[in-house]
Amino acid sequence: MDENLMDREVLCILDTRKIQRYVFTNSSFGDTMGGSDLIKHILSDAIRFALEDYSSDEFDLNNDPDAPVPYFDNPKIKAQQIICAAGNALLLVRRGELAQKIIRKVSRYYLEHAYSLDVVAAAVAKTDNLDEDIFNLYAKLDKIKATAHIIEPQDTLPVLMKEERTGLPVIAKDEEIGDYISRATQIRRIERRKRINNADFGELPTTKHFDGKDYWGVLHLDGNNFGISISGILQSADGYAEGIRARRQVNLNIVEVYERLLNSALAELKELYDLKRGKDCDFSRAFKIVHQGGDDLNCVGDASLMLPFLRLFYKHLKGEFLWNTPKLKIPLYICGGVAFVTKDFSFHRAFRLAGECIKNAKTYAKKPQNLINGYAGNWIDFQISSEPNAEELDAFREKAYDADGLRMDLRPYSMDGDDERSFCALLNRIKALRQFSNEKIQMLRMVSGMGKQTLSQWISLQKQRGEDLKAVLGEPFYTGDTERAAWFDATELMDFAAEV
Repeated sequence: MDENLMDREVLCILDTRKIQRYVFTNSSFGDTMGGSDLIKHILSDAIRFALEDYSSDEFDLNNDPDAPVPYFDNPKIKAQQIICAAGNALLLVRRGELAQKIIRKVSRYYLEHAYSLDVVAAAVAKTDNLDEDIFNLYAKLDKIKATAHIIEPQDTLPVLMKEERTGLPVIAKDEEIGDYISRATQIRRIERRKRINNADFGELPTTKHFDGKDYWGVLHLDGNNFGISISGILQSADGYAEGIRARRQVNLNIVEVYERLLNSALAELKELYDLKRGKDCDFSRAFKIVHQGGDDLNCVGDASLMLPFLRLFYKHLKGEFLWNTPKLKIPLYICGGVAFVTKDFSFHRAFRLAGECIKNAKTYAKKPQNLINGYAGNWIDFQISSEPNAEELDAFREKAYDADGLRMDLRPYSMDGDDERSFCALLNRIKALRQFSNEKIQMLRMVSGMGKQTLSQWISLQKQRGEDLKAVLGEPFYTGDTERAAWFDATELMDFAAEV
């Protein structure tokens, strides 16, 4: 805490760092769920712990947008919570000195109750403009994040045994499962068993790809435009108190919209699954939501269910708003990343790959030519990988998909339009390919990367043999002036699109 803030009224932020890393870097799916459960409540618990020396009428931790904000009318209130959700909290504090105490006690609580989960904090002097204060606060937080070290408690040294997946020191043997675990894993399992009593998750169903390997899928969805959207909402608010209620309403809107989208998409996906596989198959094992916080959603499941879920999710997303009032309407846009990986992939590597896909999708969504009324729209990207130790996504694609100036893939795909680079066009290509044999589809995949002349010769040869691919599939086989193969991605996804 800056010395010049100790005696001043401050706006403070507490931000949980590296949530994805904490949740997914572990030994099993059950441990992943335990880490996700912990994230949902640890910050609110930590704030209550930090204020335990004060009476309940000296602070207000309400998140309800319809509730009054007593801080401005009652000078006895020393700390006013603005929001607390998805590992992030905003607080108004009468004095920076108290804010510093809160930050220190929250950090202590994280160390004792989460062990290897980090929290970073920042504070700025309060003005009369909530929008400007939040902008300055996040700018300061970004600087702190760029210079702060991630703390990794290491139990005791020397280390005699390390956990297989995480590399953390082993401290105990799990008496129920029998494996040797670290302190971080022990905390996750304690958390998980509070809710389901150590249920057996079993193995995820998989789908066989043309390479003969079995694949499961990881899906990561994340909202777009939240910074610019919240700024616009706060600018439309009349005063600090109304701005606080508006900020809370944004969080509530996210929760309600995601609940509607998930309920609708999952219900239809289950119907599709039961129809294709039979009701004797267990849908709850085939598709699981492993983490949801704010606008962040992570799912795992059978590889064949990822594309159908995306189609259904985005179908219901159309017409949904992050903010919808007579004064201001802001549509909700979400980017997605999917990793199709083999069974030997660890959870954290698979989720990292999905995260790289979503990063690429967001990059395209933010390009000026792709903006929708100034907002980044809905885009998705995917990657199929059977190499757990493969290099970074960009390097992998440059090596695997570039051939003599021709780029074989067309990723990412827009969920909003209907042009050649849309998700709708991708699904239509997959449907069109179903009339051909697997051998013909894989030949098209291979020849697409050999250049226009080779592909043209192959198509002519197929026509001589009585199969006019141009007449059946239509043109172009390469997209406009971008020199990207139009059909390669569809051939890659054929085995994972039986439910589409």
